[in-house]
Amino acid sequence: MQGFHWTGSPYVETRHPRRSPGCGGSRPKRVSERRVISRKPRANGVAGCDCTMLAIRVNAEHYFSKAIENLFAAEERRFADIIDAVTDSPGDKKQFVKSLWVYGSVARGEDRLGSDLDVGVVTGSADLAAVVDVVRDSIAIHSERLGFTPSVVSLDMEDVSRLARDDNPWWASVVKDAIVLAGRRPEELPALAGAAADG
Repeated sequence: MQGFHWTGSPYVETRHPRRSPGCGGSRPKRVSERRVISRKPRANGVAGCDCTMLAIRVNAEHYFSKAIENLFAAEERRFADIIDAVTDSPGDKKQFVKSLWVYGSVARGEDRLGSDLDVGVVTGSADLAAVVDVVRDSIAIHSERLGFTPSVVSLDMEDVSRLARDDNPWWASVVKDAIVLAGRRPEELPALAGAAADG
């Protein structure tokens, strides 16, 4: 095309830092004058927790840099809205939730187009059916608006105790990857269940 001059890729580098256990990740720093764009879910009620992060450094001088910044800002807002939707999903049943978390590829920062959003919710056995119905219905409404596919796993405290006692591989991966949005961390639940059983 006459007058068109290709100035190179707008990307300087991409990084996909992995979340450390217990949300110990450090915030990406600005390098020179280049903009850092990051995806930061709210975890344990703390906005800005770097539990899962997508950091991209953009060549600020490139023609497409502003469009790319706007694109990632929109995706960051969408991701924050998704996390808020899951956090708020128990509604008036929140008091019965022992733990609510996101796990799997999203928690690890390895999700791709079409990946499910894996959600786990734990309650007492008497409350499980009512709570999970509310959680699933609420998330389903938001999933249509925000464009994601939820996969909700529900467990009671007896399930948690059994999975931990049996060294279940799936449970081990949950303990490793979970981003906790409400209640206790997964690895704390078996002891809590044991204390309740002891009266």
